[in-house]
Amino acid sequence: NSTVEEKGKRMLPEFISSWKDGTDVGGKTETAFLLKELDTLRAKNKKLQDKLSEKDKELKTIKLDLELQERATEAKIAEKIAALVEEVYSAQRERDEAVMARLRLANEERDEAFLRVQRLEESLKELENINPEENDMTLQELLNRINNADTGIDILKNGAIILNRIHRTKERKKKIIAEEMTAVIEQRDAALYQCKRLEQELHHLKEQNQTSANNTRHLTAENNQERALKVNLHFFLQAN
Repeated sequence: NSTVEEKGKRMLPEFISSWKDGTDVGGKTETAFLLKELDTLRAKNKKLQDKLSEKDKELKTIKLDLELQERATEAKIAEKIAALVEEVYSAQRERDEAVMARLRLANEERDEAFLRVQRLEESLKELENINPEENDMTLQELLNRINNADTGIDILKNGAIILNRIHRTKERKKKIIAEEMTAVIEQRDAALYQCKRLEQELHHLKEQNQTSANNTRHLTAENNQERALKVNLHFFLQAN
């Protein structure tokens, strides 16, 4: 028994040493495996971090592009609306100026017609107020010629002159009156036609202005709808 115990005592340290050596070898192998797995996980994590950073940059770039596009679109829309409004106002100013010019012309033509009527009245008064003394002197001279005539032919000749002068005076008065009345009637008809045409043009301009206003509101509504769609797209991209 003592021999067995002594032999066991000699073998125990060797067994413990052998077990420790085996344990150390197994621990080192497991540690190396874990370190390798850790390095692999770190490498994968690094790739994921890099990919995430890249995607984040892409997302920021897309958001920035969308924002810039939205601002550019808003600027273009505002520019188009401003240009359209300016075009409408400019056309309206030109039409107003043209209408005012035509109205001034119509007023001038009306005033000219009134002046022609006034001149006609004055001409008639002048014809009616011929100096009786000068007229009598002229007639007296002709009558003297008749009284002093030696033959019947001279009497008839001077009488014909008197009758012809009276006839020409009447015809001249009729002609002057007819010409002036014709001119006044033409001026009146032209003024009436001009006024009617201006009224039609004003009505047409009002219809055009109403159409332009409706088009402007329609364009604004379309632009607002387009902007709303872009905003929804922007929010959709942010959510994703």
